[in-house]
Amino acid sequence: MFVQTYTPIVPIGWSVLLGILPLFILCILLVIGWLKPAIIYGLVLLLTAGLAGTVWKMPVSMITSTVFYGILFALFPLFYMIWSSIFLFHVADKCGYINRIKNTLKTAEEGIEWKVLLVGFGLTAFIDSTAGFLAPVAIVTALLVQLGVEPRKSAIATLSSSAIPAVFGAVGVPVILLSQVTGQSLAETIRQVAFFDIIPAMAAPFITCAATCGISSTRKFFKQIFIGGFSYAAATLLSVLFVSPYLGAIVGAGVYVVVIFLLGKRQGIFTGNLSAEMWIKSWWPFVLLTVFISVWNLPFLQSILGMVGQGWPIPLLDQHIMTEDPFGHGVISVSWKNNFLASPGTAIILASLFTALTSGMGLLNWIRMLFSSLRSVGMVAFNLSMISSVGFLMVYSGIAGTLAYPFGHLAAGYMVVAPLMGWLGTFLTGSNAASIALFGGMQAYAAKITGLPAVGIAACFAVAAVGGKMIAPQALEVAVKSSGMDSSSEAKLLRKLIVFSLLVPCLSIVVIVMWKLFGTE
Repeated sequence: MFVQTYTPIVPIGWSVLLGILPLFILCILLVIGWLKPAIIYGLVLLLTAGLAGTVWKMPVSMITSTVFYGILFALFPLFYMIWSSIFLFHVADKCGYINRIKNTLKTAEEGIEWKVLLVGFGLTAFIDSTAGFLAPVAIVTALLVQLGVEPRKSAIATLSSSAIPAVFGAVGVPVILLSQVTGQSLAETIRQVAFFDIIPAMAAPFITCAATCGISSTRKFFKQIFIGGFSYAAATLLSVLFVSPYLGAIVGAGVYVVVIFLLGKRQGIFTGNLSAEMWIKSWWPFVLLTVFISVWNLPFLQSILGMVGQGWPIPLLDQHIMTEDPFGHGVISVSWKNNFLASPGTAIILASLFTALTSGMGLLNWIRMLFSSLRSVGMVAFNLSMISSVGFLMVYSGIAGTLAYPFGHLAAGYMVVAPLMGWLGTFLTGSNAASIALFGGMQAYAAKITGLPAVGIAACFAVAAVGGKMIAPQALEVAVKSSGMDSSSEAKLLRKLIVFSLLVPCLSIVVIVMWKLFGTE
């Protein structure tokens, strides 16, 4: 039995400094940009493993088993869902649906406000909720430029719009990861994240319009923005709670696009004569996606499909690690379940197959795309494996507990620290999922020592983390390239968006303070 220790070196300050060293080096290397992210994550994993073995005295066999588990968990369910979403998007693009969607979103309005509201936020949020990562920034930035929006404003619109949906983005991957690294139930994690996301979701279109078009335009279009923001937040919340967490942001973005289009149509902004049938034909792959995931999430079908999967206790980890005071005396269970059939990723793969078969692509072409897409996203799988392994290694070795230890004297003050920590993690890594993998485990430990509800702190942390995506170096680089600006524009975009980026953790702090004062766990 490996018993975690949180003060391997006395005084505690030296232990904290050593524990934070991998994260500090990660930050420095990512900011400097001398090495590729894959190399950086690999080096950080080696450093974390070395510290876990030499300072925190974790046996080498358990370190190896933890890395193995991190890779397994990264490949399934995380990478499986991400890859299936990206593959569906590629199939839809190959079949011409992305161009059809673009045509449904065209506007005759000379000003940019409607384009920013409908295309900038609506389409960006929709693509982020399906493919995730940097796909919406790359695609929609170029589209806005084609629609006559100047490059700088196009980049600002997509960068600010890609943040908020990320908490349930890529069909809910960040929430699944949050539940795993914090040891909380998935159902309760989903419920709490949905609650903390309400106000940021309502504010999202306001942030996009204010950042892109200015305060005066935001006041002028207040009614449309409010209705759109309310519809997006309400549809996301209801879908997450009563349909499926994997569809939350997808349904929210879809409802938002329809609402904004109808508002514009009523005012004569959109001149195209688009029937409901034409809309369904244009958005057909994502209609299939919604149907398949909804059916896949039915309890009786999940129980049948779940019988195929089998849970595998991880050797040398499951029931082999014990926590110590002040985090209680508990034995940690670690298992991996290979329930591929029950996964939403399988439903997404089937949606892509039906898209291909109903669009004339053919089965053989679909199969060729399936294997070629795996090769194109191989680096994503590697990066996820490295980041996931670092996160689990910090949790199981006791490093996360050591880093959380100093926050004990903060008590309720940690409600301010957690959101800012999430924001910083996403800013550095460019991914909400990566931020959760690196810092998520620490939230559970910090909540125990500060006396705050663990699931609430973790949910607030995850929602606030998305704000950092607006100004992540990787996102800025993609936005600049897609808009045709020169590389010096990245600094200008950063200065413009940093205040709006910080609004997200600030809103999260307000929500968690209100929740602590007036709510119950």
